[in-house]
Amino acid sequence: MMRPRHGVRWIAVLTLAAGLAGCAGNTAAGRDSAVRSNPTPELQTLGGRPIDTDNRVALTTDENLRMANQDLLRLWLLDRPSRLTRERMPR
Repeated sequence: MMRPRHGVRWIAVLTLAAGLAGCAGNTAAGRDSAVRSNPTPELQTLGGRPIDTDNRVALTTDENLRMANQDLLRLWLLDRPSRLTRERMPR
């Protein structure tokens, strides 16, 4: 009969220790400071998430490279047929 009481005591002590240890690190001040340090963790700019910023950068880079290619074609006069010949040029 002594064994069951001894086991119940240990279970009670372990439950109490686990309850005290689990609540000690989760204080309201700790939660509040975590929120105050970064109130909008999912936003990188005023209205955009990091994925939105990455998409905008990718689109802008793609458009800039296509415009640079078009500028090079204009520089080398390859953007339209020459008007120096009298024969018609296919478009």
